[in-house]
Amino acid sequence: MDIVPDNVPELDNAFAARTIAERYLFTCYSYLPGGFDLQSNPALFAGDELWLNSTANFPEGSYGNWYIARGNQNVNSPLNNYWEGSNQAKNLWRGIRDCNIFLANVYKVPDMDDLEKERWRAEVLFLKAYYHYFLLRMYGPIHIMDEEVPVFSDPEETQYERKPVDECMTYIINLVDSAITNLPDDITATAQENGRISKLVAYAMKAEMLVTAASPLFNGNADYPGFVNSKNQPFFNPVFSPEKWAEAAEAGKVAVEFAEANGRTLFKWKPTLNLSTPPQASTINQMSYREALAERDNNPEQIWINNVSRATQGFQAAATVRSYDPAYVDNKTLTGYLSPTLNVALLYYSKNGVPIEEDLTYDYGARFNLRTVPTGTSPYMYNLIPGHTTVGMHFDREDRFYASLSFDGGRYFMSSHTSDANAFNTVYRPGGNAAPISIAYYSITGYTPKKLVSYRNVVGASDSYTVYEYPYPIMRLADLYLLYAEAQNEAYGPSDEVYNAIDKVRARSGLTGVADSWRNYARDPGKPGTKNGLREVIRRERSIELMFEGKRFWDLRRWKTATQDLNTNIQGWGIQEKEAQLFYRPISLYSRTFAQKDYFWPLSITELRRNSKLTQNPGW
Repeated sequence: MDIVPDNVPELDNAFAARTIAERYLFTCYSYLPGGFDLQSNPALFAGDELWLNSTANFPEGSYGNWYIARGNQNVNSPLNNYWEGSNQAKNLWRGIRDCNIFLANVYKVPDMDDLEKERWRAEVLFLKAYYHYFLLRMYGPIHIMDEEVPVFSDPEETQYERKPVDECMTYIINLVDSAITNLPDDITATAQENGRISKLVAYAMKAEMLVTAASPLFNGNADYPGFVNSKNQPFFNPVFSPEKWAEAAEAGKVAVEFAEANGRTLFKWKPTLNLSTPPQASTINQMSYREALAERDNNPEQIWINNVSRATQGFQAAATVRSYDPAYVDNKTLTGYLSPTLNVALLYYSKNGVPIEEDLTYDYGARFNLRTVPTGTSPYMYNLIPGHTTVGMHFDREDRFYASLSFDGGRYFMSSHTSDANAFNTVYRPGGNAAPISIAYYSITGYTPKKLVSYRNVVGASDSYTVYEYPYPIMRLADLYLLYAEAQNEAYGPSDEVYNAIDKVRARSGLTGVADSWRNYARDPGKPGTKNGLREVIRRERSIELMFEGKRFWDLRRWKTATQDLNTNIQGWGIQEKEAQLFYRPISLYSRTFAQKDYFWPLSITELRRNSKLTQNPGW
């Protein structure tokens, strides 16, 4: 009975040599959720940033994340089920199991020195912590898988009870801390190791984890009074702890200083040599913002990337306007079905760096009124088509608005253009070069997410589309700055440290500092001077800066504002109407309902039957 049949390897064989063990290391990395996966990342479609055009074109069996937004989450077969690995999701408990196997066996590898073994072990410790964290953020209280349970264990030993969220978070942070010692400061051999875990990654993600732990969803959440374990201990401590914000602020400070000491800076675009004329300052601002996400080589802003999840041709084609090259407007490769909502288009600031509803100089009441872009040379010509009639809210917006969104009457600057003055014009109304021509692939809102499209892409004949693939950034410096600012404000209130962190992000996109912008243009000039006011500013700043990057979805949850922000109608323009006055009518595409129970995923009925010690999340 103890004979191993031919061709059936023992587990020890996986650690018999360095080359084989390295494959197991990469297996542990392979469970990282796909940030650019249109089907498995709930943060892309289950919030309010992007919408799809039809349930017939995008069925639940493939796009379960969108159906979460449509209220179809359920206990029979949960959508994007990362607990069990079903409905387009990876099984993160299996990922944790493989991490535990690696940790228990890495010391057996004979042809490795101890230093390398310790480094690999530290990487996997961090991955184990991150997978626990991802599950905690999604499901609330989880059980802790600290060691691998032998396959032939008593079934009773394989059943675990969920732990209080504070205990789970303490375990996760302890794992991260234990990993940091043996990690390299930064990844230097980027061609071979980009995406591997370093001290920089660990410090930055620890800051995010502690900000999450300090946020209202996990800190002083009194909404679940009867949600307890077998010992009658509440899974959520209803008492708010200010110390959690202080701890998060300290972690943010450490991470920011470490990132800057290791050469991390906000990305700044340098004009290419083929430009016939110097680009406008606004073009540089917009390209700096776009390329902070989409530049994969020599990008000093990216802290941790997921090389497994990349912006492929299919992903970028879904984000691309029908064609930004007038010679190939009928290119059928360009599907353009990712549809930013009117809801988020309104979130971007005015050119003065404050919300358009707060700007004293912005006619917010006329935001839906029609305006014609001046002809000839004007400041508008680089963002809007001269002589084109569009809507008031497309005028006088910040550069991140024009960098993020393609819309009717807009411009599209790409590497094939020799000047930002001759960027491509986009007309989304019927008959226009960006209007729908497919029954399946079109924008239902009248917007496409330009931000997700690399400016290096090239449209060609015969329906060709050559794209510059780039990896998904799990953490970039701008994100870290805003996490640090949030934690500092929550712990200690407004300060120069908070303003400086926010203002660095704003300055990259051509905006003046928070205090000056509100003082000079806002209806409430003192808003950034109070903790509550600055909290609103930071939250708005995060939504804008990180739009379409999978952050707002989780932010709205940890802030416990999703029951307000996501209980709104999803809106777009009347894309079937040719006349401007009919096209530019806000159309309600879907009436969303976000209930208290939706803050956390349900466990499946099957999983509850399999493990009698599990408790279902409230409301399910």
